[in-house]
Amino acid sequence: MHTATDASHASPANDPSRVLRRMLHPRGVAIVGASADPQKRGYQAIAALRQAAFGGGIFPVNPKGGDVLGLPVSLSIAAIPGEVDLALICTPAATVPNALEQCAARGIAGAVVLALGFREAGAEGQRLEAELLTVVQRTGIRVVGPNTSGLLNPHRGLNLIGVPDVPAGRIALLSQSGNVSLQLMLESMRRSRVGFSVVIGVGNEVDLRFDEYLDYLADDADTSAIAMYVEGFRRGRLFLEVAERVTAKKPVILLKGGQTMQGKAAARSHTGALAGSFPVFRAGLRQAGVVLVRRSDELFHVAETLATQPARGGYRGVAVLTDGGGHGTLAVDALQRQGAELVELTAATRALLQRQLGVAEPPDNPVDLAGRADADPMAFAAAVEALMQEDQIGAVLVVGLFGGYHRRFAASLLAREVAAASALVECARKYNRALVVHSLYAESPSEPLDVLRQAHVPVVRSLEAATRCVAACHQRGVLLSERRGTPPPAPRGQWQGLSAVRQQERRVLLETEARELVAGYGVRCVPASLCADAAAAEAAVAAAGGTAAMKVVAGAVSHKTDAGGVRLAVPTAAAAATFAAIERSVRDYCAVRAEAPDLRGVLVSPMLPKPVVELLVGCKRDPQYGTVLVVGLGGVAVEVLKDVTLRLLPVTRDDVRSMLAEIKGARLLRGHRGAPPVDRDALVDAVLALADCARSNPEVVELEINPLFAYEHGCVAVDVRAML
Repeated sequence: MHTATDASHASPANDPSRVLRRMLHPRGVAIVGASADPQKRGYQAIAALRQAAFGGGIFPVNPKGGDVLGLPVSLSIAAIPGEVDLALICTPAATVPNALEQCAARGIAGAVVLALGFREAGAEGQRLEAELLTVVQRTGIRVVGPNTSGLLNPHRGLNLIGVPDVPAGRIALLSQSGNVSLQLMLESMRRSRVGFSVVIGVGNEVDLRFDEYLDYLADDADTSAIAMYVEGFRRGRLFLEVAERVTAKKPVILLKGGQTMQGKAAARSHTGALAGSFPVFRAGLRQAGVVLVRRSDELFHVAETLATQPARGGYRGVAVLTDGGGHGTLAVDALQRQGAELVELTAATRALLQRQLGVAEPPDNPVDLAGRADADPMAFAAAVEALMQEDQIGAVLVVGLFGGYHRRFAASLLAREVAAASALVECARKYNRALVVHSLYAESPSEPLDVLRQAHVPVVRSLEAATRCVAACHQRGVLLSERRGTPPPAPRGQWQGLSAVRQQERRVLLETEARELVAGYGVRCVPASLCADAAAAEAAVAAAGGTAAMKVVAGAVSHKTDAGGVRLAVPTAAAAATFAAIERSVRDYCAVRAEAPDLRGVLVSPMLPKPVVELLVGCKRDPQYGTVLVVGLGGVAVEVLKDVTLRLLPVTRDDVRSMLAEIKGARLLRGHRGAPPVDRDALVDAVLALADCARSNPEVVELEINPLFAYEHGCVAVDVRAML
């Protein structure tokens, strides 16, 4: 992805990273709308700053004067006596633009706007938001929110959220939900020793955006991982471009609200119907290296894991160690669904496990202790020591009762269980492997589990969340070893036929035009002749070898089969009658829809040998994320099978290879039941050629080859559609 520029805040004085540094490490904070009423946010914010031992100045502001919690209240923002970098505006929405004007005049870098009542509140709110943005653009002050839960930097005692005792740590949280933020902060306080570097309630994103926060956090020394809860972006494409840079430095984990909302689907194209908004976003996240989680109980645990556990590059898979077959089986199923590779243990590792555990047969992955820890929990340490010596293992997931043996079986096991926990920690450090522990006792008092948590080993109650943590380690390791590289620049020059189509005020290209369009960028199409009458069709079929395919060319018909506009294996003797039958079917089809058929003739093509696989390759322009590339199984059943995968353009050759490996029908490409493998290099060339065509012709909003016949040697486009 190439970075887009944004000129809305271009001057060095209000550079987002510099301003955010001042806002998150302020010398002083102004509380605009300070109050002596403990029920008001203007009181609670001051109390929270005092409780957190904020080291800077706290400056209450209210035209009524007085004092709050022993602090004198300034009558105006201009009258604040000390150095101040940040304002918390606690006043109603209608007062916010004026307050921002005064903050900017006072030299305050940024403001946190709590108020509701902006664009979410109808026409008046939209007007007020526009006024706020005008002030921001004119003065250069930056705004968090509005409609935000606030700002928190536990390392500095900066608590403008109001949740007390949030531990300082290595996870940054960007969230559009105050409740989701609260959930994660409570999880940190109750179940972990990993705290937060910053928590930012992004709110309405009127000014400061997700991509700007992300850019700042990429170089924040206090942050090791970035967790996000997102409901929508103002600049989705720009976010993905920034995320791709950031994930090269540190992990980004995202939970998306509203995944089931459907994007607009264009009726004329399979590609449009298959590339809905969330699948497009998910594809963009994958390219950018962002880890997507699907459940709220996964977000903190995955962020904790990636902030504390090593993600080893290269091929490094997962090993599962369990004390019960059921949990082991469920863990393996979950890991497989999430794309984590389960390592096939070497003979040496299996023999070592056999000796360590004293079992009759060499164990395999998953390794089942089968009751051996009931008498001595040190069996866990012995098994993990053996597994972590296996070079192909990047992460070990411990599953079951660990941390609760002294409660489940005998109190006398406590010392051995504590010793086992210490050994697990030491082993993970020694071999530089990720370790995640699933325990049924994760929410019970447990000294062994406290030993793990103190060493920042994630301890998780949910088996599904624990497997997601380990799968994320695997995903991160793959990312670090297989960066996409730089996509090639788009070819220069648009298709010369566009002006003629525009002059005729058409949006849908005729197939003859679509074929010419893609052929100019290297897509090989089946030879074809456009025939204006039955006699020409008969001659063309004879020239094609005596048997041919015949397809209507009509401006009003996109899906030719639906209109009865396709006939296959037509002999020369039947060509004239078939020509007439096709035209009759198309006229009837269009009459039912009250459309003029705009008949241009019939395209005659030689019958091709049966392909190994029929594929669909298409491009669809998404209004938020740019052009989407769709690759999958094709033919007439494409909308039924929906076996497709997506990427955002531009793509690399490796991206396309990954796409071909992802579709469910990938085994067909490798050769199935005696069929030969397809020419994968030719397929990749065809997909990249179509992508080049889409990038070079931005007026083309939909472009599709369906089917693309793939053979053992080469591939050929059989049907091409394009729409402006």
